[in-house]
Amino acid sequence: MKKQISFIVNPFSGTSKKGNLQDVIAKYLDHRKYEYNILYTEAPGHATTLAATASAAGSHVVVAVGGDGSVNEVAKALIHTDTVLGVLPGGSGNGFAMHAGLGRNIAKAIGVLNSGQPKVIDTCTVNDRFFINVAGLGFDARIAYMTKQNSKRGFMPYFMTTLSQATNYKPLQLSIEIDGRLLEGHYAMATVANATMFGYYFTIAPTALLDDGLLDLVLIKNAPLYRYAASSYRFLNGSLHRSRITECYQGRHIVIKSATADFLHVDGEGVIAPVSLDFRVVPNSLRVLFPA
Repeated sequence: MKKQISFIVNPFSGTSKKGNLQDVIAKYLDHRKYEYNILYTEAPGHATTLAATASAAGSHVVVAVGGDGSVNEVAKALIHTDTVLGVLPGGSGNGFAMHAGLGRNIAKAIGVLNSGQPKVIDTCTVNDRFFINVAGLGFDARIAYMTKQNSKRGFMPYFMTTLSQATNYKPLQLSIEIDGRLLEGHYAMATVANATMFGYYFTIAPTALLDDGLLDLVLIKNAPLYRYAASSYRFLNGSLHRSRITECYQGRHIVIKSATADFLHVDGEGVIAPVSLDFRVVPNSLRVLFPA
């Protein structure tokens, strides 16, 4: 008996048009295994509603087609269900898809839907807001927020925003509690990670695992700008945790308090942050298709 698979498409994510998506699915999906339908989102949050409806209607797999924000919205509806999350990378950064070994090619990722194996992973919350990949505050959150205000998508707008903000950014004074352990200091970034990547091959938390029941906290210390530049290559070779400007910790419950209000990013979406952020891991809460 064929399984039902539902594709939930964010037509506005990323830099590429998805007008030929139906043709790509028709060509590469294993039709002996699946019957499929394609649903298109119309507004922020719509993917969560569509995913919940598809899951309740009996879809064995619900596929997020888009970037990390789309994956977030779809995954949110599937936690603690038997429905499996699939991912087709259709965004700009595609951090979760890259971590999962799906690459950036939609046709190849459809092959994972055909032959992949479901695996149970952890998910996370920050102030009861769901995330699956990474969240945090500081410089990267400011860039995420400002990039969201830009109508252009892709690496270059992100890169140019980063350059424009780098010289004037002031680190945050943070008080951090990790499973009862207290830290204080000035940090340029504080990232709480379930997976390893921001996207664009930038690895922020090289030791993060999706199924270890732990959050990885990566702190980028206050340092001169040249030291950040000198360590930038570490984002690309997975060695950021070895840098002297980095502190890394793991825990199940992390509370971060900032002396001043700033920005928060949640799976790539930048928002205004409250001064107190409560991060928690939700172990073994989501089934996801990974390459066999």
